[in-house]
This record gives sequence, C-alpha cells and structure tokens, in this order.
Amino acid sequence: MPALTNILIADREPTGLSLVNEDLDLGFKCSYRHVFSDNELQSALSSNSIHILLLDLNFSREHEGLILIDSLKNLSPATAIIPIIPTGDPQIIKDILERGLFYYIYKPPNPAEAAIAMKRVYETLTPHKASKKISQEKDVPPTFHGMIGTSGPMRRLFELITKIAEDDYSTVLIRGESGTGKEMVAKAIHAQSKRRKENFVPVNCAAIPDDLLESELFGYTKGAFTGAASNKPGRIQYADKGTLFLDEIGDMKSSLQAKLLRVLQEKEFEPVGAFKPIPVDTRILAATHCDLEQLVSEGKFREDLYYRLSVIPLKIPPLKERTEDILQLINSFISTYTINRNREIFTFSPHAISTLFYYEWKGNVRELENLIQHMSILYTGKIVQITDLPEKFQEVQIPDEITPHLEEALPTILPQQEDSAEPLSGNVDWEKGQVNFKELINDFETQLIVQAMKLTEGNKKEAAQLLNLKRTTLLEKIKKKNISGLWED
Repeated sequence: MPALTNILIADREPTGLSLVNEDLDLGFKCSYRHVFSDNELQSALSSNSIHILLLDLNFSREHEGLILIDSLKNLSPATAIIPIIPTGDPQIIKDILERGLFYYIYKPPNPAEAAIAMKRVYETLTPHKASKKISQEKDVPPTFHGMIGTSGPMRRLFELITKIAEDDYSTVLIRGESGTGKEMVAKAIHAQSKRRKENFVPVNCAAIPDDLLESELFGYTKGAFTGAASNKPGRIQYADKGTLFLDEIGDMKSSLQAKLLRVLQEKEFEPVGAFKPIPVDTRILAATHCDLEQLVSEGKFREDLYYRLSVIPLKIPPLKERTEDILQLINSFISTYTINRNREIFTFSPHAISTLFYYEWKGNVRELENLIQHMSILYTGKIVQITDLPEKFQEVQIPDEITPHLEEALPTILPQQEDSAEPLSGNVDWEKGQVNFKELINDFETQLIVQAMKLTEGNKKEAAQLLNLKRTTLLEKIKKKNISGLWED
C-alpha cells in the first residue's frame, strides 16, 4: 500500500457518513472523498487511485446494487469495496460474500463499525511476506489442512477459508450435511488465522446433555451447586485468545442461546454461580446441518443469535456435488488403511468404481472413508467386485455407457502408489552392480520431508502429521540432515 490510502465514500445522503472523517483513528494515513452521483463515482474509480470504496447498495440511479458492484469491480479491480447494506436481509449478505466481499457495514453506518471494516480491509491490501491465497488451479495442493479435493467447489471452499481466516473476529456459520467435514473446516480457519498459536476448542452441542452443557461452556464457581467443590473454568475461557467451535449449534437450548448471545455482544461471560462477568477474547465458529432459518421461524432458535452467528455463512459442498474428487479420496483412504498400516493394497473393479460414482453418499466423505476402512480389513491385496460391496451399493443404477469409460480411470486408483519410489531423484542404475541402499533411502526420506514442509507452508506440526511422525522426530531429522529452509521458494 502507498503511504496515503485513498478512501471513497459513495452515499447520496451527506449525513450518512458524517462521522467517518480524518478524525477517525484507523491506524494508517488516509484521505477521504465523498461522491453523490454515478458520474462522480465512475470518474473517481477510473483514475485507479481509490484503494477503499464504501458503497451504499442503493447509491446508483441506473443499476441495482449487486450489478453495480460487479460493474465497479471490473472498472477498478484493485479497489476494495465495503458495501453498506440494509439490516435484516441475509440474502444480500450471501450475495456479497459470493462476490468475495467479506467486510460490510449496516446502514445507517456506525463510525466504529466502519473503522473496523476499513482496518481489516487495509490489512488484506497490505502485501504479506508469505501469502497463503489460493488463486489458480495449479496452486491447489493435494490436501488443504487435511481436506482433499481439487474440484471447483473445493477450490472455492479453500479460497473462502483463506479469506475468512484473514479476518480475526467475525463469527462464521459453517453449514454442511453430516460427514462433509465441518470441524475440519473450522480447524483450517483457526490454523490459517492469527490465533493459530492459541487453543482451538471444539464443543459438540448435541453430544453433551443440556444440564451439563452450560457448565461445560461457561464453567462454574465453588459452591454453585451440589458437588461443585472447586472453581472450574469453562471451554469459553479455555478458548480465550483462540477459537471456540460450536458444532450442532441448532441443538442448543434457548436459555444457553441467550448467554451465548451476551458473549458475542459484550465479549464477556459469567460462570455458573458467579456474579462478576469475565472478559474474553475468542473467535466463535459455529456449525450445523439444520435449517436455522426454519428453526428461527418456528421459534426454536433466537433470531438475534442467528444473525450474530451468520456474519459470514460458509457452505461445504456435499460429496455428490464434487464426484470428481472421489478417486482422489479413495486413493488417500486406501493409503491410510493399507500402506500406513502395513497391509497389502487393494483396488476396485470398473463396475465397483462406477457404483461409487453414482451412489448418493448421504453420509458424504465420512461414509466413503468408512467403506474404504471396511474393505481394507476384508479384501486386503484383492480386487473388490460389485458383489463384495454392501447391499445398498449393489442397488445403484448405472448407465450402460459409463462402466467402460471408468475402466480407463482405474489405473489412477492406487496401483500407481506401489511405484512409490518414483519421487527419487534419478533412476537406480542396477547395471553398475551394488547400489548405496542407505544413501537412496536417505535421499527419499529427505524429499518426503521437503515435500511435506512445502505442502504445509513450513508448519512442522502439520508436516509431522502428514508424515505420520512425532513432531520431535521430524525436528531431529531436519536438524540432522541440515535441510532447514529447503522447502522455501
């Protein structure tokens, strides 16, 4: 960013942003300009000198707000747009998020809210030494914080996670069918964020009985109830400075919803039996497979809490919408349950594979993983036929022209992993006689470590998990081999 950040305000009401001026403490030097007409707006953006645009969605007399945003993004791609939107319309929020605009303010604008949005946008415009953005298909790694997929829906999901993680405060509502990996998405957001060195605390609201969930979340003081022999900190306090992940938030009872709303609004909470609130700085991520809008309309979920939780809604695509990832997932799971457990590799017949493509996968990735684990126990070292699959798979209807086509894809299903020596630099020349076995193994081990460190962008903990090693073991190998930094571009 240049020394002076140019901020343009497009609002036909001159009083709307009267408090957003040079006296506002943003933490960076800036200049403001206010425009009141379409022509003024077009002229200002055409100069390519505007860095941040605060845009009232009802500003244009000629174009509807979302169409105007699209037009302005084409006119000045380098300008960061902060929409000013009406309250109470989740569809507008969804539409602007789909356009990659993750910072917005409500009308009439609050100066403090506008300042926060501009600070966060300014941070995204400032170049980082190690950018983690995924912008092109060729940059998509085979795994992204444990998630597998290179399909369009997954690439978009990874991009959203990266952008959402750059914001350190906004709540995120993760939606997805059972088995799509909602907790993995939450962990990825935490791992990409500035809070990654602090605690990630998951809580399954459906798995903990209602009478225990309150004390689990908020903790309690000594004597708060029978059996409370000492103070106990809750998970909210444990997540201070870190991330709290509330899974199946739709199952939370209404009394707890009210207490959670206070945590979001006031950034403080009261343990059970306490009279003094405790301040807390935690980012809250929530997840559900329920239709929260329906629960709100039925009076089973607080509307104010819903809007607080869904500042940034994020939907995980079900497996049936990204079937092109199935082969990659099968490869990974077979490797996990055979190679990594010293079992023989198995594979599938063309008919069995085509069945997996046309199955509905109501349990999504979890159901596929469970199937591969089941097959790895019963059919290790064999070819799984359609008759070997559970009965529900044998009822799948497959078009006649599909099976021959998928037979061509069969070689991509893990037999290639038997040639795992391929990453070795150079071929082994057996004609020269003896080979230096220890040297070859050492080279292969070094390449595996470097590849894992590249995939995890230097995160040794995640690299150790990929390699199925202890972190201390990985650190010792890096030190012994003197390869620190080889994975950096």
